[in-house]
Amino acid sequence: MTERARRLPPTTSPGPAPRAVPDARAVARPAFPAKRPVHVAVTVGVTVGLYVVSLAGVAALQAGTDSGLSADRAPAAAAVATLRDAHDLSEAQLARMEASFAAAAATYGEIAAAIGAHEKVLAGLGEQVAAVEGSASALRVPTFASLPSVSSRTVSVAPPRSNACTTGSGKPC
Repeated sequence: MTERARRLPPTTSPGPAPRAVPDARAVARPAFPAKRPVHVAVTVGVTVGLYVVSLAGVAALQAGTDSGLSADRAPAAAAVATLRDAHDLSEAQLARMEASFAAAAATYGEIAAAIGAHEKVLAGLGEQVAAVEGSASALRVPTFASLPSVSSRTVSVAPPRSNACTTGSGKPC
């Protein structure tokens, strides 16, 4: 630190005189002590060591807790995975069903259009049949005399009696 400077009395010497002269009682001191206290360094080292040990203990406790927690949640995670797979399967089935429904709807539309075309053809055919029936009724068809009926008679004849004897059956004649 700097000390207060005192003013010098004016002198009659030629040349510029210094304006301020430091106090003669001021002693130069070093900016920092030459010796560092060892106990401060030891205290800082021990404190840092204790902090590191406590952090390691907390990390070990946290790791144990995390592994126990993940072991407890393993069945739930497996159930969630199974549910996700079932959901994906259901989604795929719904997509296939949607495609089948769209194909059936398209086929139904085609069939409905074809039925309409067939109905138009049938209406035209009905008009043609009506025209033919009208012209057929206008025609005179000659009537024929009835043909004589044919009668049929069946005669049955009895087979002749035979008196033949054979020994093929094992009986004597």
